[in-house]
Amino acid sequence: MSTLFAVTLDPLHIGAGGYRLGRVDNTIVRDAGSGLPKVPGSSLAGVTRSYLMHVLEGEEQKKVQACLASSESEQKDNSEQKGKSEQKGNCGRCLACRLFGYASTARQKKSHIGLLRFYDGNIIAFPVSTIAGPVWVTSPSALALVLDPKDVPAADEDKLIVNGAMPANMNKTNIGWLYLGVLSDTANALAPLREKLGDASGRFARLALAPDWLFAELVNSNLEVRTSVSIDPLTGAAEDGKLFTYEAIPTATLLAFDVDLDEGRCALAADASGANPVAPALARDLLNKTLQLCGVLGMGGMCTRGFGRVKFLGGI
Repeated sequence: MSTLFAVTLDPLHIGAGGYRLGRVDNTIVRDAGSGLPKVPGSSLAGVTRSYLMHVLEGEEQKKVQACLASSESEQKDNSEQKGKSEQKGNCGRCLACRLFGYASTARQKKSHIGLLRFYDGNIIAFPVSTIAGPVWVTSPSALALVLDPKDVPAADEDKLIVNGAMPANMNKTNIGWLYLGVLSDTANALAPLREKLGDASGRFARLALAPDWLFAELVNSNLEVRTSVSIDPLTGAAEDGKLFTYEAIPTATLLAFDVDLDEGRCALAADASGANPVAPALARDLLNKTLQLCGVLGMGGMCTRGFGRVKFLGGI
């Protein structure tokens, strides 16, 4: 199991589907228990499978392109192919099918589990504006997802513990709409997270440890909210009743994803002839290359409108 850190380069919108009553029309996916926004593992699996064909070459690329473009079986009825059935669906032979798995179709009667497993991405550090500049807020429960239990620090119940330069003699600050006391991280309690991030820790000038009971409120109160409107193509003006709002995880949010490669099944992931099993090194290399494309092509909704780019800070 590998834990991958990622930073949002743009606002990230993974929609919950449909409209809901509340402050925005289109909400994002949240954890049912904590109420914190998250990135479903299925979203990451989907984009990496889709981007796989961009990192392949030659015959393997053609196989994946043909497989991704295929659909369910359909009956073609014309003068040349009357009565013939064109089998469509997952081929079961290309690297996309073997790495990510496939469901049963008319072409492949059996479904097959993939070699790669993707788990939901969680917010580890969230940017919030203060009078002293942005701080990246985290909490013990968020840090417990990426640190050893012995390295998870304890938070103050009603104050922020800030790791990073703050103005002298500042013992209180606004954070979003709240006004909280500030303590300096003299014990360097957030150092284990900086060590985990390595060179990337420089992106997060100020880390602030908040209590668990406050973390979800800070995150949900400071999500990016955008407003859009449909434009009438004939008049070029806004259409009446077509104003809508949507929320997104803001730029510069630190996320963590768990990704696993089932090396024990690599030898079993042969092609249709029973040969050419997937080498673990090849699977890792292809996954890491597709993850980097998330920083260019994006993931989630509205990628063509300034949303969705996510930069992964490493690989498996």
